[in-house]
Amino acid sequence: MRLFILFFLSLVFLSACEREFTPAIVNEPPDLVVEGYIEAGDQAGIPFIFLTKSRSYFGDIDSTAFSDLYVHDAQVKVAHNGIDYQMTEVCLQSLTPEQKVIVSTFLGFDPDSIKTDICVYLDMSFQLKGEEGGQYDLTIESEGKKHTATTTIPRMVKIDSFYFKALPQDDLKDFRELHAYLTDPGDDTDFWRYFTAINGGQYETSNFSIYDDGFISGKTVEFILNNGSREKEHDPTSFGLYKLGDTLSLKWTSIDEAHYDFRKTAEFSKAQGPFSSYVRIKGNVSDALGIWGGYHVQIIKTIIE
Repeated sequence: MRLFILFFLSLVFLSACEREFTPAIVNEPPDLVVEGYIEAGDQAGIPFIFLTKSRSYFGDIDSTAFSDLYVHDAQVKVAHNGIDYQMTEVCLQSLTPEQKVIVSTFLGFDPDSIKTDICVYLDMSFQLKGEEGGQYDLTIESEGKKHTATTTIPRMVKIDSFYFKALPQDDLKDFRELHAYLTDPGDDTDFWRYFTAINGGQYETSNFSIYDDGFISGKTVEFILNNGSREKEHDPTSFGLYKLGDTLSLKWTSIDEAHYDFRKTAEFSKAQGPFSSYVRIKGNVSDALGIWGGYHVQIIKTIIE
């Protein structure tokens, strides 16, 4: 009884002290937001950069406001091995049918399925290629400001092997858990991120899609890789599992430390509840928010059996 009274008094005290909190930055001018990637390895896509603007924390958003987020007419280039590659702004609804096929192949979605006119900066010359050990320097000039970022594509530390584990529950007899083995070389620090696609669909990430070798350096380890699309269905029974007979495409990638730090803080921030501490996401673009990141890609395709 005494504990209950103390708990009740604590609630009364906290509610009496409650004040509305308004973040200091909610009315700040919009920042440039960058999301761009370059890949090497299996089925590497073309380099691309999305440029948008941040919005007020309390602002409304609809299809018109969403379209207004895109930053147009920026000068965007990527330097590699002493050569500057100019990135061209492409808006999906302005593409020819042939270009839509190319964009769909590399970006993983059908442009005609998107009602909003998404704009992206692409290397339309198809000359900029990602390669292991390469350094790629991004420069963006927009609205009188210059923004820079650098990413590297590290070595690939591949998944050695994998298997699908049956589960003991009767209601999960049609599902499997994906287990993978990886041997870390132990001579350097490595970072990874993975994606999954089911039956030719879009690649999805797990809620926790990144790893580092801090505790496994030089060891062979077994770990579980969740099905990102199954996580997003929010079914607690089959959360993260794979259905028998489906075709899985696993995209395993090596990333550099700055890219890892961005993903680590972004995923940690996303996972926090309404009463959590504020988390500042670590981007690598000067005077802007976001990431310019490199991926070294390993693709594994298999039928779930």
